[in-house]
Amino acid sequence: MKNGALHVAIIGGGMGGLCLANGLKKAGISLAVYERDQSPDSRPQGYRIHIDPQGSTALHACLPQHLWDLFQSTGGDFSQGFSVVTQQLHELLNLRRIGGTGDTIARHRSISRITLRRILLAGLEQDVHFNKRFLRYEETSDGAIRAHFEDGSSARADLLVAADGVNSLVRKQYLPHAEPTDTGVVGIGGTIPLTDGVMALAPHLLLDGPVMVVPPTACSMFMAMWKRSGEAAQTLRHLGIEGPLPGDEDYLILALGGRPDFFGLDHQAASVTGSTLKDVLRRTVAGWHPSLRKLVEMIDEQQLFLNQVRTAPPPVPWKATQITLLGDAIHSMNNVTRV
Repeated sequence: MKNGALHVAIIGGGMGGLCLANGLKKAGISLAVYERDQSPDSRPQGYRIHIDPQGSTALHACLPQHLWDLFQSTGGDFSQGFSVVTQQLHELLNLRRIGGTGDTIARHRSISRITLRRILLAGLEQDVHFNKRFLRYEETSDGAIRAHFEDGSSARADLLVAADGVNSLVRKQYLPHAEPTDTGVVGIGGTIPLTDGVMALAPHLLLDGPVMVVPPTACSMFMAMWKRSGEAAQTLRHLGIEGPLPGDEDYLILALGGRPDFFGLDHQAASVTGSTLKDVLRRTVAGWHPSLRKLVEMIDEQQLFLNQVRTAPPPVPWKATQITLLGDAIHSMNNVTRV
């Protein structure tokens, strides 16, 4: 650290790393983000996410006001409930959240990952370095950290933050014992564009919020809609976006969960084709409500995904150093493999 000026290197330019970068920049702290993707649009960023009041508060603290205004006005219509139905769409449970706190900041939100990442990148153009695949780090003689990348370059920092996801290479070197574990459960699903025809087939309870289909077999199906709020299209123009970004259109998502052997699959997730996953879906929902079977047929097998659900047991506390971790790098929720 020179003249008391702290410089932070963040490995990973996903939502967690970029949120931290915004917070550091807002506080006047020098930073650099190193992201393995070749560009912001080089790979899909997944589907919508739910941000709870704590997450909304954290984003408000980190983002400059103009980006916060964009964030809160480009979300989806947030649903207030959650329902459970049988495979014949008979209602078992319907939970509706009545009212709210009235807090304009600390509240629940629904947001597209693609849009959120674009917002988080705005203003960081000079701070985010793409096509930088992290290899390893080393501690220098003066107590700093030097990160090495696949292209032969390196970067020096006073603090190294691992925000490089569930397969974090920083964590593997720094905390090799803190590997995520396989839960033995997989999810199989995909999205369908949210047309009027799809809306007519979808359970009406989806208007209240996500729906879980629970059949009398060893699996379940999660269903949810992503629909951008009416004012969002106009607001997105502030980001230079005319219409939804590719993969960011309104949609209905279906995801079937269970153990691989129940679906007739082994654990070689990367080798499973979209055609095989489509057959698994067809077999599983045979005999279910006709509307659910029709929705399954409408999923494009080319964009089906297999989700291997992983978890991260709390690691033994470690001594604080110039290296730290955040997000899936230290508390994995799951890992998604697309086919």
